[in-house]
Amino acid sequence: MTTIEITVTDREGVTTEGVDWDSDESLMECLVRNGYPILATCGGNASCSTCHSYLDEASFETAGEIDEDEAAVLDSLLDDEREPTSRLTCQIAWDEDLAGAKVRIGPF
Repeated sequence: MTTIEITVTDREGVTTEGVDWDSDESLMECLVRNGYPILATCGGNASCSTCHSYLDEASFETAGEIDEDEAAVLDSLLDDEREPTSRLTCQIAWDEDLAGAKVRIGPF
């Protein structure tokens, strides 16, 4: 198994560098394993927004396209919650090119 490190900012604004993301995990699974309060109510099926987070711009570009299901969920967010780099972390697959990604966990 291969691991990369990312930086995560929690809902209180506390930033942690060097969070390990294993190659067999989605970003959501990584966040949950590392103790972040991600509910993942739908189990990673892009049908809720409880894993909504924000990526830095470079990582947003690297993370791949937003599919129809994810877009529908993101479109349902309140205007003050959705940002240009909003993603559902359950839909972000591990990619070596995401090493150093900066993730800010979205509001409940």
